[in-house]
Amino acid sequence: MNREQWQPFLKLWSEEWINGHDPERDGPLDDEAVRDGWLGFAPASADEVAAAEARLGRTLPPSLRAFLLTTNGWRDAGNFIYRLAGASELAWLADTDDSSWIDAYSDTEFADEDEDEEPEGEILARSLRLSLDGDAAVMLLDPKDIDERGEWAGYWLASWSGMGPERFDSFYDLMYHQYTRFHRLRQPEGKSGA
Repeated sequence: MNREQWQPFLKLWSEEWINGHDPERDGPLDDEAVRDGWLGFAPASADEVAAAEARLGRTLPPSLRAFLLTTNGWRDAGNFIYRLAGASELAWLADTDDSSWIDAYSDTEFADEDEDEEPEGEILARSLRLSLDGDAAVMLLDPKDIDERGEWAGYWLASWSGMGPERFDSFYDLMYHQYTRFHRLRQPEGKSGA
């Protein structure tokens, strides 16, 4: 997915989210987002993305790179993620205040019973944290699980879900899932395939 594909998708998401906002049920919307009709921010520059890659020691997957070049972060990535990181805010989960997720899912109580699957704690320990703020929920990318396009597997994880990390094939697939989940929960007027 490139910038030309992200822009209309994110613009539609912004319009539907802002139009469907319920001030009695939801937290306040950012004045700038309402004024601009855009849940995102100004695009990251190629230099900012390159600096993030140098700092992280990895080339970011194509869909995340294109996303950052479209918007350097995101507000309200679904109902339970309130803020996604911009290029300078991306960090390995293990190096953040959210590293307790690793310990929680390394505990044998949460470990997968399927011996063929990699332990969840190991996936989390190497993952890139995408979300900065959420309702006991986090979005991640796994730099070890890479497809032929260079996309990293994405994960959605919420402590209250009763499930372990939910896997998606790419950052784009993870974001599209968040968008369709928003449609299922809020049922705004729009074009979602949900």
